[in-house]
Amino acid sequence: MGQALPLFISSKFSEILSKNQLDTFAKVWDYKVNWFEEPNERRGGWSGVGRINIKQSDGSEIGAFLKKQDKHCRTSFLHPVKGVPTFQREFEMMQYLANKRVKAPEVLFFGRNPLGDLKTTLMTKELAGFFPLEELTEKLFADKRPAISQQRPVISAVAAFARQLHSIKIQHRSFYPKHLFVNMTNQNAPEIAVIDLEKSRINVIPAMRTLIDLTTLNRHAKYWSKTRRMSFYLQYLGLKRLTPYAKWMCRMIIKRSNRVKHN
Repeated sequence: MGQALPLFISSKFSEILSKNQLDTFAKVWDYKVNWFEEPNERRGGWSGVGRINIKQSDGSEIGAFLKKQDKHCRTSFLHPVKGVPTFQREFEMMQYLANKRVKAPEVLFFGRNPLGDLKTTLMTKELAGFFPLEELTEKLFADKRPAISQQRPVISAVAAFARQLHSIKIQHRSFYPKHLFVNMTNQNAPEIAVIDLEKSRINVIPAMRTLIDLTTLNRHAKYWSKTRRMSFYLQYLGLKRLTPYAKWMCRMIIKRSNRVKHN
């Protein structure tokens, strides 16, 4: 007999999912959605995501994102030939981050087709109250006279989050401002969450986690001044001033950022 394909239904939302006819792979796969992003066709398959509303018993609704894909795989050390669906890798990373108390979208449902093909679904709860760092940066950093008092907590929160993520040996590998979400309910202590985890992986080399992810963030963090960038970097490292290693890493990040820009 073949190995059972993974299926996950959130115990917290199982009753609601059942009432909305979203409690089996077949029902979730057949559920019609308006694509939030048009399906990507690559790696011999396709992958897409849409937003849905899930009705609760009191009449209110929960926003969620429903992802579907078929024959959209990525190879790994454990699966070097056939690979595994990218949404399965993302689901496993989300569960790992949840166990480590690192904020990411909450998984409501994940399933592989029990018939044995590569059709895969992943449903996550919307990050209500969160906005992309990319949008927040435009609002707080683009002005010629930005509110420094508003910038500093955001910089500190992003630095602390990056440090937390890397402390559990995770390299995001797509650490763009559009993949970092910020909740500004408490403006003095913003909350950060991360999305788009299908490329993420464990990397046991600290320098590589820092170099790759911070290069991506540095390259795309528009409007951050040199002072704000250095403040972020020092807080990420937990330092008050640069050590020889920190100076070397800083030069490497800048060099790599410039090289990618020019390519």
